[in-house]
Amino acid sequence: MMLRQFRQFVNQNRLFNHSHSLLAAVSGGADSVVMLHLLAQCRLKVAVAHCNFQLRGADADGDEKFVRQLAAKYQMPFFSIRFNTLAYADEHRLSVEMAARELRYNWFAQLAAEHHFDRILTAHHLNDNIETLLLNLARGTGINGLVGISAVNGNIARPLLFATRNQIEEYARLNNLAFRTDCTNLTDDYQRNIVRHRIVPVLKELNPSFEERMLRNFKHIHQAADIYNWYIDKAKAEVLKNTGNGCIIDAEKLMQQPFAEPVLYECLKPFGFNGAQVEDAMKNIGQKSGCTFSSGSHRLLVDRSQIIIEPIEHTEFESIVIESPQNIDSLRIKMKVVPAADFVLDKRRCVACLDLDKLSFPLTIRRWQHGDFFYPIGMSKAQKLSDFFVNNKVNVFEKERAMVLTSGEQIAWIIGYRPDNRFKISNKTQRVLVVEVD
Repeated sequence: MMLRQFRQFVNQNRLFNHSHSLLAAVSGGADSVVMLHLLAQCRLKVAVAHCNFQLRGADADGDEKFVRQLAAKYQMPFFSIRFNTLAYADEHRLSVEMAARELRYNWFAQLAAEHHFDRILTAHHLNDNIETLLLNLARGTGINGLVGISAVNGNIARPLLFATRNQIEEYARLNNLAFRTDCTNLTDDYQRNIVRHRIVPVLKELNPSFEERMLRNFKHIHQAADIYNWYIDKAKAEVLKNTGNGCIIDAEKLMQQPFAEPVLYECLKPFGFNGAQVEDAMKNIGQKSGCTFSSGSHRLLVDRSQIIIEPIEHTEFESIVIESPQNIDSLRIKMKVVPAADFVLDKRRCVACLDLDKLSFPLTIRRWQHGDFFYPIGMSKAQKLSDFFVNNKVNVFEKERAMVLTSGEQIAWIIGYRPDNRFKISNKTQRVLVVEVD
């Protein structure tokens, strides 16, 4: 019965076939032992991988020996590795569970690349899926978190997701399959075990067919998630513009979406922003310009007509002194001197054309400061830079990055915006300093 269900599930979900080379992750517990037995019954090309996390002393070593012997029994290639899991968790500031997960999946991926395995198989089953859903609900999740564990994710396949823990253990009993018991699964030291031992039994009291009901629920959730993701992809294509390591969201188009908040959430989630920040950002759209938020890696600005996301810069720029006309590669600035007779005015914002003989070297490039003022080209009256930025609707992020080129104490150019009238070229100019920022 279970072998037939196994084959049916694999075929329906197109997990793998006889042409594939498979790497089975086997801990030695009932789940992975049963998976390996089913794979052997199907006469597939399988190798066995076992991780010893060195968390349970002699018991962990016993698991490794048991799985090695099991692979030899089935005449399957065997790979094993030992991890210093506690040290890795401490170094990367992870829980032991997350550290073990990272270590094993990284190693599986390495084995797959080195030995050309088409699929990596894990023995996750229906109860694992239910526990994952309940944990995600407790922690907070969107609809994709309710989907649980995917049957296939890249080259990782989970062929036992149809089976309950009881079905697996019954199959092991009927086929006289020995397996190892991890004593940590019997305690409530981990969150997943609390869900397994305390919450799921109560739900089964409410509905004795709870697991079978959840199997159908997962099908419906997957269908709902597919519809949701179709809509989100369509909406993101309309409102989102990637800028390399950040993005810009058209606020007006976003608010025209029938479900604007989930669209914004899915746009911002890859950059580490959480649901509470998304709610606050939504409240500020069209209400208050200049509101900012930060994640661990990016910052967000709700501007007048757009939402800007960019990486957090950890390098501080102070100033650069320029002794003579030269390129500044670190700031992508180019300088050249052109005789006035050969000069053609370039009016682009990224270019400043200055009278070289009005400048006093060394020049300095620095961040703008509150209190700075200049004489905008074409004007004889001074203007504070802070007022200039407001009048020209320069957003908070751009203003933070703004730099000036100074001659002595005087600003010659707000780089990328406006030159100073005191250094403009005239009919008396003999040499022009052309400064361009890329």
